[in-house]
Amino acid sequence: MGIAIPNLALAYCLSRDEEYLHQAKRFIRTVLSYEKWGNAHLVNVDLSASWILFGLSLGYDWLKPWLSPEEQSKISAKIRHHAQIMLDYRRETYGKGWSTNFYQNHNWINMTGLAAAGYALQGEDETAAQYIQEAKEDFARVFALMPEDGSNYEGATYWRYGGMWLFVYAHLLKVQEGEDWFQKSEYLKNTFYYRLYQSCADLKRQLNYGDCHDRYSSHTACVYYKVAAEYGDGYAQKLGNLVVDEFLMEEAQNSKVKPGILPEAVFEFLWYAPDVPEKDLSNLPLVRYFDDLGLLTVRSSWERDAKVLTIKCSPPGGIKQWREGWKIQNEEGIELFSLSHHHPDNLSYIFTRGSDYFTCEDGYNRNLMPDNHNVLLVDGLYTDAVDVNDAYMSSVRQRLVAGEPFCPEQYAGRVTKFQTEGSLVLYRGETVGVYPAKQEMQEVSRALITDGLRFWVFVDLLRSTQSHTYSLICNTDRRAQLDGQTAVYPLMGEELSYHVYSDRPVCQKQYQQQVESVMTTQEQDKKCRTEIQTLATCSSAPEKEQVFFECFTFSDDPVKVQHKGRSLFLECGGCSYEVKVGYCDSASNTTPIQVVCQSKTKQEYSL
Repeated sequence: MGIAIPNLALAYCLSRDEEYLHQAKRFIRTVLSYEKWGNAHLVNVDLSASWILFGLSLGYDWLKPWLSPEEQSKISAKIRHHAQIMLDYRRETYGKGWSTNFYQNHNWINMTGLAAAGYALQGEDETAAQYIQEAKEDFARVFALMPEDGSNYEGATYWRYGGMWLFVYAHLLKVQEGEDWFQKSEYLKNTFYYRLYQSCADLKRQLNYGDCHDRYSSHTACVYYKVAAEYGDGYAQKLGNLVVDEFLMEEAQNSKVKPGILPEAVFEFLWYAPDVPEKDLSNLPLVRYFDDLGLLTVRSSWERDAKVLTIKCSPPGGIKQWREGWKIQNEEGIELFSLSHHHPDNLSYIFTRGSDYFTCEDGYNRNLMPDNHNVLLVDGLYTDAVDVNDAYMSSVRQRLVAGEPFCPEQYAGRVTKFQTEGSLVLYRGETVGVYPAKQEMQEVSRALITDGLRFWVFVDLLRSTQSHTYSLICNTDRRAQLDGQTAVYPLMGEELSYHVYSDRPVCQKQYQQQVESVMTTQEQDKKCRTEIQTLATCSSAPEKEQVFFECFTFSDDPVKVQHKGRSLFLECGGCSYEVKVGYCDSASNTTPIQVVCQSKTKQEYSL
């Protein structure tokens, strides 16, 4: 209802077709008739209310010359009424909830709605200045806190749903007051590339970390066009045109994110700059790394049938949020964290080829279980808390209540190595501090070695003072066909083979998982469902230390593999690779990994 109003208002302003004015007024009268804006949860003071507040404010401003004095009075009074409710709620709850969740979509959408109301009521209501000012102060903190690399811890779907409003507010402020966050914010300058590199090869769907309603719900052409217009970015123009010309109806029909891409047309019309020439995506690098999330994406090419692999490892919410959030909490008493959309998925990976998904993420999930992601488990656990919708912060609270030692700097994943040389990519992440303290884990790391995605290898190292059962989780779209210890999966007409080697005996088990969750308490009958095919490779008996090599190869690019103890040997395309795992260095408390590559010359790398 809220976004329909400015669409119809803009259509009338451009065309003067009376039918658009009639329909705009019909929608306006409808929302004026609502006693409450919202349903079941945070009525009048959250997303439903702010979508309407935003849309009604724009419609009122744009259509004012064609509204009667009585219509103007009724609309103005309704905007004032609900804006005041929102402002009062924010002040009453300041320090907790969306009022200070500066990294979260509820804060961005709600404060944009309040700002729009303020600008629409300027000259009519003295309180309007307060709405505007509090939004300015809020977004000043938001933009200062956002990661400079443009990454978003909530994943690509919430990047498009909530992150779009960072662009909406920045545009609103620039137009109304001339203050330009597009030039001041590194996040706004770089975030398009986060979304681009979290695309499958077909570019239609996304690499679906976090709460993703489905695999389509992550395109927002208006943002691509805004990036193109503000920065003269031809790559953004290219993707925007692809979405509008090729992907639009497929996205609209398959997406569970509402209102969805079609009602965002109003922003496309406002933001599209036709003079920005497209640039071919094939000119971009095949590898991109986002430091804040420890997020790496590797592509074999920019063709629509390419291979794409992504992996991540970071503190909860990303490096900057975790650091600044605790600082703000300690210094100001503000509860900043809202991490339910950031799943406990350090060192989890997603692989696609063309339009086919090999690995399977859990989608929208309010009851997160340890094996919902492609992670490393210790006695079946990754975080302390399970079956909750915010595993990281629930685990932190659980530790604090139990009086267990807790240090934010240690309760974090981190990338310890990222290096590229030609088509060779090396990456290593460590996430030992997140595992329950009673497990006394000393090392939990995963290293990635790949050469242009002709193959890839994970080296998983788990070490503790106690004996544990260690598990590698491989969640996939299709059930594996087991050929001895090798799992075979069909993928784009070829086969992907997955084999686990270890210096200790292992066993495997296959099972199916079903994830079903309500996406919003506003509409409890609408659910997201995901079916996961799980292959777990586990220690045959409890061990203090174990080394795993996970080897992924393709039938159309044969690789010869040999394993011996703590070493793995590969031959592929005239090159040979040796991956050697050493023993723990007492000084650094880490286990060294050495990679030796031999083609025309011999190169050695340390991980």
